[in-house]
Amino acid sequence: MAGGRGTAARLIRRLTTARPIARPPAPRVAFVSPLPPARTGIATYARSVLDGLDRIGYGGRREVDAIWPVQPRHEVEIRGYRLGVYHVGNNAEFHADIYRLAVSHPGLVVLHDLGLDDFVRGLVSRGDPLGYRAYREAVLRAGRMTLAEARLHEPLARPWCAHIARHARGIIVHSEFGRRYLEDFGCRTPVFVVPHPPVEREADLRRAEPLGRALRTRLGLGDDGVLVVAPGDLNRPKQLDALLEAVGRLRPSTRVHVGLVGRRIPGYDAGEAVAASGLSDAATVATDVSDEEFRAWLLAADVVVDLRHPHRGEVSGSLVRAMQAGRPAVVSATGTHLDLPEDAVVRIAPGPADPDELATAIARLARDRDLRLAIGRRAREHVERTAGEERTARGYERAIEATLRLVMDPRRMALARWARALNDLGITEAHLDEGFGVGYARGLDELAAAIPRERG
Repeated sequence: MAGGRGTAARLIRRLTTARPIARPPAPRVAFVSPLPPARTGIATYARSVLDGLDRIGYGGRREVDAIWPVQPRHEVEIRGYRLGVYHVGNNAEFHADIYRLAVSHPGLVVLHDLGLDDFVRGLVSRGDPLGYRAYREAVLRAGRMTLAEARLHEPLARPWCAHIARHARGIIVHSEFGRRYLEDFGCRTPVFVVPHPPVEREADLRRAEPLGRALRTRLGLGDDGVLVVAPGDLNRPKQLDALLEAVGRLRPSTRVHVGLVGRRIPGYDAGEAVAASGLSDAATVATDVSDEEFRAWLLAADVVVDLRHPHRGEVSGSLVRAMQAGRPAVVSATGTHLDLPEDAVVRIAPGPADPDELATAIARLARDRDLRLAIGRRAREHVERTAGEERTARGYERAIEATLRLVMDPRRMALARWARALNDLGITEAHLDEGFGVGYARGLDELAAAIPRERG
């Protein structure tokens, strides 16, 4: 034993007195995400994040390269980066190639959806081996879920993100609910909660105001009519049928018009839903509008409705934009919506929306202009605090730097080899609790503590 300590001491002296070697080049970071003009909200989000990193000067300290679209050559080029930041959402069309890079060259994964059910099934339908692996892992871990949302929302019942979470070196989510969900199925990867950024420029919002007023005039609303807008993807989880039924119950006693504004999604026809509701004279479907028109609809709105069932653990970019525009929003009291300030939104019960409850919430806002303005003001202040303090950019900076420290730590590779060897020997967590195999890890920590990190 004494001889062992002497050998370690000699090794430490040799390492600490060795001739300094040249510093390695500064690590490069790949930012892999859809970017405008890609027709996905994640593209707008990613551009806002990159702009924020530029504003805080992070681009001057680290070389950050945006990669989009992902091409076959990137499977080789990604190895030239010390860290990849990979944006993953629930759409195989946009994210399959990003997912593949994130598995082959693990780094920092941004989970825009926790329920990656459509994404994984899309990979399986293509016969992609990654899809089968993700599917298997989701099924195996489903029994661990205890959160109420896992029982209420089918896409969250199985942790479809478990496979990519296990491969990642770090994970970014947009709300505390995301952290709770990952921890619930046993994720041990470091998790960073980084708020969704404001995606609109103030100048663009101001420019859209005249068009918003023109919209109200065209709809014949004036100052006494109430415009209810459901923004974003036009699909079943947004509970648009329940919204139309709720609006139908408010008329004719309340002069209300509903606007369904956003991207057409295969499998749901908003025009047919309006026709079936009998509200053709009191509803407008505006699909695939320009960004300027989208802003105008938000600014024209008196009330925004942004519901989710089933919920996939996402933070709604459309809701953030509505809050930035200072509009009161009715949301489902579930998942990420519960992490918003209670006085900045109006919540209704989770699950399939009850048209009566929704109608009551809308009617309350419709008849009380002061209440609408107060909730909208608090919503806008919440978004402005995020923007003014650069919370999103600072959060990305912390997450990237922490993950870089992890991947650049030489102990990590040694521990990874040691962990694989223990696994091959059949060592389980119960054995680890009894101390089997942990001496090596402790020895590495002691050695690292004894060696100065900076040499003159």
